[in-house]
Amino acid sequence: MTNIRLHRILSRFAKIKQGEEVIALLLFLYFFLIMFPYYIIKPYRDAKYLIEVGSRELPIAYLSTAIIIGFFVAFYSRLQVKVKRHSLIISSLIFFIVTCLLSREFFIRDKVWMPLAFWVWANVFIVVLVAQFWMLVNDVFNPREAKRLIGFFGSGGILGGILGALLVGLLGRDMPDDLLFIASGVLILGGFVVNSIFIWQRRKKPPVDEPDNKDNKGGKEPAKVGFIDNFNTVRKNHYLTLLAMVVILTFVVATFIDFQSKTVIEVKVERMDEMTEFFGYFHAGLLVLPFFLQLFMTSNIIRRYGIRFTLLLFPFVLILCSMGIYFWPAILFAVAIKSSDKGLSFSLNQSARELLYIPISPEIKYKAKVFIDMFLNRFAKGIGALILLIFIFVLPEAEWVKRIKIVSIATLVFILAWILINLKISKEYTNTVKQKLELKWDRADRVVAEKVDVDYMKLVFDTIESKERSSVLYAMHLFDLIKQDKLTPEIKELISYKSDEVRVSSLGGLFESGETTLFPMADDYMSEEVLEKEIEEIMSLDVYQEVMKDYVEKALKDESLESETTKMEVAKAIGLMDLDSPLALKLEELLWDESPEVSKYALESAARLKRREYVPAMIKKLQSLLTREDASVALEKYGSKVAGTLEDYLGDPAEDIELRRGAASVLARIGTQEAADFLCWELSEGRGDITYELIDALDKIRSEKQDVQFSQNVVRAEIMKEVKKLYKTFIKSCDSSYGGKKIHEDKDLAESLNVSLRNIFKLLGLIYPHEDIFKAYQNIKTGTKESMDYAIELLDNMLDKEIRDMVFSLVEDLTVEERVKRCRSLLKSIS
Repeated sequence: MTNIRLHRILSRFAKIKQGEEVIALLLFLYFFLIMFPYYIIKPYRDAKYLIEVGSRELPIAYLSTAIIIGFFVAFYSRLQVKVKRHSLIISSLIFFIVTCLLSREFFIRDKVWMPLAFWVWANVFIVVLVAQFWMLVNDVFNPREAKRLIGFFGSGGILGGILGALLVGLLGRDMPDDLLFIASGVLILGGFVVNSIFIWQRRKKPPVDEPDNKDNKGGKEPAKVGFIDNFNTVRKNHYLTLLAMVVILTFVVATFIDFQSKTVIEVKVERMDEMTEFFGYFHAGLLVLPFFLQLFMTSNIIRRYGIRFTLLLFPFVLILCSMGIYFWPAILFAVAIKSSDKGLSFSLNQSARELLYIPISPEIKYKAKVFIDMFLNRFAKGIGALILLIFIFVLPEAEWVKRIKIVSIATLVFILAWILINLKISKEYTNTVKQKLELKWDRADRVVAEKVDVDYMKLVFDTIESKERSSVLYAMHLFDLIKQDKLTPEIKELISYKSDEVRVSSLGGLFESGETTLFPMADDYMSEEVLEKEIEEIMSLDVYQEVMKDYVEKALKDESLESETTKMEVAKAIGLMDLDSPLALKLEELLWDESPEVSKYALESAARLKRREYVPAMIKKLQSLLTREDASVALEKYGSKVAGTLEDYLGDPAEDIELRRGAASVLARIGTQEAADFLCWELSEGRGDITYELIDALDKIRSEKQDVQFSQNVVRAEIMKEVKKLYKTFIKSCDSSYGGKKIHEDKDLAESLNVSLRNIFKLLGLIYPHEDIFKAYQNIKTGTKESMDYAIELLDNMLDKEIRDMVFSLVEDLTVEERVKRCRSLLKSIS
């Protein structure tokens, strides 16, 4: 009951589903309890450093932080694989609580080295605790879940920052040093929340916090640890390398902006108590916009516009602000550029960057996060510091205004490079999501085509079958195998023919020339070389053609049951003749024969000779299920020469429906651009009775011929039709007046919905990468919840907004009521 109430409250702020309310709230509180003390520490740190050291020395602070962080990360890298994550996070909190209290004592004693040491310590504090927080997020959520919730628990950190900074603004003038007591107390509360998160995780999720080298049983090599291993993990992975470059450029730019804003503030504010108070209110004000942005807009922006747009928004805003402070280096623009930096950095940019980690496998992810988030971001500040030191060294006497302008130009250069890398990594993100999905099945016809020589296997089986039926057919099949150089030792063993079964004289039956044949009887085994030579000699004789002509005429007129075998022999023999043979004309009559067996041989021979006059009879064979496959195979051999004729039959509503379906299948087999154009045209004409066959034919072409193009307008229009049909069927099925049946109770209805959804994805595969769409569909239909979420995430990064909204209403995890509501709304918009 408590969870239901909690869900109702939290669902007002985020798209939280049943069962997620507890963990979402815990993460919200945990981030709050990290950022609250940090935003007490940060204003205090900034004021101490600027008053006691000065803005000219800020590059020294940035550089020192980068160096110390490097050593710290090397140490932390070893800890993370030896200590459970639960223990590591709790130990980290204890360390920072103790050192925070010690820092207060050292400041009271006016230690000269404390401003710099405290600066470095504060950076280690935020880097470690924030990295650990996002590791927990990566453990708990996949990309789809994170996109929904990241704005909510991310806003917890920003709210903590606002309240912490406001506290400094209120108390900073009167009791600045005592603020560190409050920061330590809040961190203690954070320890209890972290413990609750791990308790929830053990109950709901598999354990993921075991160190990589827990033991070395079974002779396994212990896991590599340390800074170098983390560095190599990132260096050898293209995606992680791009992510590292994004972080470097982001924090180099942030360093420049920080230097510019603090330089202006130092000039305008002179006293320590005033500066502490100013920084308190300043940082609180900076976080108000990102709080509302994070809570109410971040998830929606990412879901609606995608990773790429979100990654690009931040640098484009900073370009405008950097230009502003270049032309007007006043405190107003110092506040504006810092507000833009922190406002978008803590909301959109941070959330989008953390989402980039989620598709990475756990064994790589944690090493990468330690190196990138704990080292590289501070190392990047070190790079920025070195560049700033160069500017100061080259222009030691330059006024602060001139320094700010020079830094603005450098900022612009780095932002442009940052935009280019963001474009690259957003593309790689989609590829990384693809790798999380498995192809569960392939088109059966494609598998057969890739793995089996169908014509060869058919010839072998026909050879075996003909042994009992006709020695003449058997001989001609053997001749066919020999001629195609496919009578291998294995096939010889399979068909196991004997010397008395295959004699050249067997062909004498085709001549009906009396009691004598054209060849002497042969008792000896006849080799395939001799058989091939003898048959070719026979067929080249004029007398053979004359005798065969009479034989064929007689066979065609014979209507007895026994004549079927004779016609089969004739059909096979004609296929072995030359194209110009007078007997080739007789094959057309055999194609019209009603016997499926005769048709099969006639179609095979027609496919070899490829004469135009055979085509009408061959197409008519498509309307019978007994002869459709043989006719399809034969017509496919004609290729694009018959595409136009097939289209004429396909587009004629008066023709038999089975014939038209067969014609669509043959065009798919032919698979040329012309065939695809014909099919698209018929689809655009609204041939409702064969829509499924047309879509399937186009899908077959797409799966085998990636270079064939399809009309975007036709495909998109058909997607709209299928979506509308599915929406209407689904809404009707949920109407209580519809027979009182639920979808799962009505098999015909469920199948109709499945067919429509399958058609939609086949159509999507025509205008988007086919394999990716095919893979996404399979995982949505048969995958686990996680693979379904990754499939939807892949679609989210592939489809344009209009189509994405329509498809997501069908595949996202929604209640029936939510789905009906969304379908009704979208149906109105596309009607």
